Amino acid sequence: MAAWDEPIGYVLRASTAGFSIGCSVHQIDRPAFGSVVKAQPRGSDRASVYGLLYDMHIDDDPMVRQLVLADAVSEETIRDQHHHRIVPVEMSVLSIGYRDIDDHVRHALPPRPPLSLDAVYLCSPEEIKEATERFDYFRLVFANSQVPSEQLLAANLLIAQATLPENERYTYLVRAGREAARLLNGDMLRLDSLLRLIYPS
Repeated sequence: MAAWDEPIGYVLRASTAGFSIGCSVHQIDRPAFGSVVKAQPRGSDRASVYGLLYDMHIDDDPMVRQLVLADAVSEETIRDQHHHRIVPVEMSVLSIGYRDIDDHVRHALPPRPPLSLDAVYLCSPEEIKEATERFDYFRLVFANSQVPSEQLLAANLLIAQATLPENERYTYLVRAGREAARLLNGDMLRLDSLLRLIYPS
């Protein structure tokens, strides 16, 4: 089964600007910072919401607080705590678009946020291409002061370009850099930071 066929978690809370995902420890080996994800509604009357994963948050729980004070903790105890953890791992997502009634991904805030317990999936390579082939979502990333925008966008672009044929990747990053330069023409520090992050090594 492909990585994008199973949920990586479920919506905990949401707004039109973004949403938080709750998951277990064993589910965090697939998503990564900058990944394109979608919240998939259960009813056909609500749109799928697309977003960029920008934070993973692991809170402690009462058992962890006790274990960190122990002189030694066995591997078996750690594995058991991971498996039976009573506090979910939280991932935060910035909304960058939604699937409209014409079945296109529209880069705009969704008309409604996802609901609690809607399943969230990693996007397939085809969906990543569809969601990132146009750069209209850059504005939503740059405008949100709650996310590390240059780091997030750079990570996302490197994930997106990896879904393309090798001979198209450099051109894709050049186009992205030009669009970023247009939007950040008054903020050379942010632009320089982004371009350094996506420049091929």
